[in-house]
This record gives sequence, C-alpha cells and structure tokens, in this order.
Amino acid sequence: MRWKVDPPGFIFESRRHIAKFSVIVPGTNAMRRRKKTIYVEKRDAALERWAEFREEVLRGEAPKPKVVTFGDYVGRHLSDHLRRVSPATATSYEQMSRIHLLPFFGELRLDEISMASIRDFVGHLKRYRSEARSRFGRPLSPVTINDCLAVLRVLVRDAHERGVIETLPWRGRWPREKTEALRLELTPEEQRRFLSAFDDERAFREHVERIRSKGKVVSSPRFGRSPRSFGGGRRSEGEAVGAHFFRFRSLKPLFVVALETGLRRSDLLSLRWRSIDLENDWIRITMRKTKREAVIPISAACRGALSELYQRSVLAEFVFVRDDGRPQSWTMVKKAFELAKLLAGITRRCRFHDLRHTFGCRLASGGVSIQVIAKAMGHSSVQMTERYARPSEESLREIRRVLDTQKAKTPPGVNQGAHIG
Repeated sequence: MRWKVDPPGFIFESRRHIAKFSVIVPGTNAMRRRKKTIYVEKRDAALERWAEFREEVLRGEAPKPKVVTFGDYVGRHLSDHLRRVSPATATSYEQMSRIHLLPFFGELRLDEISMASIRDFVGHLKRYRSEARSRFGRPLSPVTINDCLAVLRVLVRDAHERGVIETLPWRGRWPREKTEALRLELTPEEQRRFLSAFDDERAFREHVERIRSKGKVVSSPRFGRSPRSFGGGRRSEGEAVGAHFFRFRSLKPLFVVALETGLRRSDLLSLRWRSIDLENDWIRITMRKTKREAVIPISAACRGALSELYQRSVLAEFVFVRDDGRPQSWTMVKKAFELAKLLAGITRRCRFHDLRHTFGCRLASGGVSIQVIAKAMGHSSVQMTERYARPSEESLREIRRVLDTQKAKTPPGVNQGAHIG
C-alpha cells in the first residue's frame, strides 16, 4: 500500500527507525483504540506493517502475543542493541545486565516490570552495597545504581519499540539515588604547585633519594675490611636520575594542555596536529565519547606548550608522542601525574579527569556562559555543564562584602538584631 501522505494513525520517525500505529476499534464509538510501536528500518516496510495491523483491528481483537521474560529478551536482542552504541558503553551495558539486571529481573515477563519491582530492585542494590562493604570493602556507589536503572529503562524501551510489548509496563517517576557532587578540581595554588613540580629537579632527586633502596652493606678482607654497599637503587646524584627527570619534564606540556583545554584523556592522547590552528588560536576536535565537536580557544599558556612540542626533534601525526614517534602511553602519563602530585604536596584524592573539571570550573567562575562552556567541553547537553556552575570563593566573599557594607550604612541606635513582628 502506497500513500502520498501519512495515513491517519500512522507515524514514522526516520531518525529513530520507529513506527507508531493507532487504529480505532470498530463498534466502540471511537472510544477505544489499539496502539502499537515497532522498530523498522524503512518507511515502506512500516506502511506495510501498519496496513496489516489495521486489518487485524478491523477484523476484530487479535490475540495478544506471548510476552517473553526479560532474560529471554536480553538473550535474543542485547547484542543487536550493543551494536548501536560505542564499545565502552557496550561493555558497561553487558556487565550491568549480567551482574545486576539478569539475576533480579531475568525470570520476570517484560510486562511484569512494574514501578514496584523497580523500587524493589533499588532496595536490592542497596542491600548488595552493605554486603559488598563487608566482603570487598567498597560498596556500590549511587552512580552505579543510577546507571543500572538507566540500562534497564533503555532495554525495556527497546523491547517496546520492537513490538515485543505493546505498552511500557511502569507508571510513575523513576527512583534515583542522590549522588554527592565531587569537588576535586585543583585550586589555583594547587595548579601552580603541580606544574612547578615538573621544573623542580632538586625535589625530584630528593624524592629518588628517599625511596632508594640502600642495598646490602658487607665487610670483606678482599676490600681491606672496609664496609662496601652492594645493590640498591640509583643514586640521586647520578646521570640516570637526570635522564629520568628529563623524561618527566618532557611531559609538562601535556598537562598544561590538559588544564587549558579540558580534553578527556582519550581525546588528549589522540590529539592530532591537524585539529590545531595555531594561526587563529583554535582547537577543533570531535569528542570520542559524545561524537560532538568541541571548539576550544588556545590560551597563551596552551600556545606556549604546543609551541614547545612543535619545536622538538620528533614530530608525528599525533601531538603527544614518545621519542620514537609513537603516541604517548597512558601508563607513562599516569606515572608522571602521580609523581607530580606527590612533589606538589597534593595528598587528597585527585584524578587525571579532575584536570577537565578544573577547566570547566575555571570558566564557570570567570563568568563564561553555560552554553559556551558546553561547546568548549563537547557536552551533549547543558545539564552536564551545569555541574560546574557553582559559586567560587571570590563570589562568596562578595556576599560578605555586600553584607558588611550594608551594616556600615545602618543608622546609629538601630538594633540590628531586633525582630520586626
């Protein structure tokens, strides 16, 4: 059946490959409708399925198909769904389905996954947290619980879109665990100490001396009974430690660029020179995670770091490379990051990803709009960016200044603490 326009009761969403059908049941005075949503690639195929569905409704009530269990559905269609997402997301979905969702929902039919069962599932995960606390010492985080709920919702909605179930089985607002906002970004003073650690050779050598194994001291007639030390680590004053410091120092531009661009680890290590416009001071890169383009202006500090890298003897397609031209390894970067924190005296929890958070918070504290920050960080929505829009210490001091100013203007003799009823 061919139509020049969509027939009544037929909707096809080409981007999502979803067709929605709605047909009035005969003899109900238009008070009852049969609805169906299916997953289909082409509009022509959707029209054929709609015509078949319409004929079934007009002939009378069609028997409802047997609803499969959640476990059966996951076994049949999880691999199809994972092909649509990134490899990292696919791994996360597979692990959460296998470890948490299937043991709890596996025997339930898809139409039995009600909001009550979902809340029971949250309670189960919280009990799992208490068991994990005693057995492994690390409970499930609220973020993990929320991620499990998100995967469950995605899979059941996928079943609905494929026509396995006619309607979504739940009603009401989904539960959500409250997550604690991480405030792990570096302060300006910590940023200064962190970057200065890459230039402090004396502190580097003192650190090597502190951790150096002294070796075994023995006396022997062969050495005139004088004690000699055998084995042990490298001496802090040796040339080998100097070469080690040179390799450590060579990674400083990477961390400067990380702080000045807010790039994720994967995007930073895969950054190519073709994404950098040094003439107009722009970096344009498509983020691996969100597939969105991030447009980042090159600051003076970032430009200095990139210029230093560009003047090195080894130039390749990638910006951050080792001496042989291969892309810089995450193992070396992580070791340098931990050592720089140690030399800078940063003992609190601080991850490499917090360099990205530091970038976002600096922009938000400087008054840059949320929309501009989202574009610079490659976020898929401004809701993700709003996490960085919290008041800085300077803005909080401004509150105190305003209050003190108003207090100074209060006329003498007025009781400032009096209650006006």
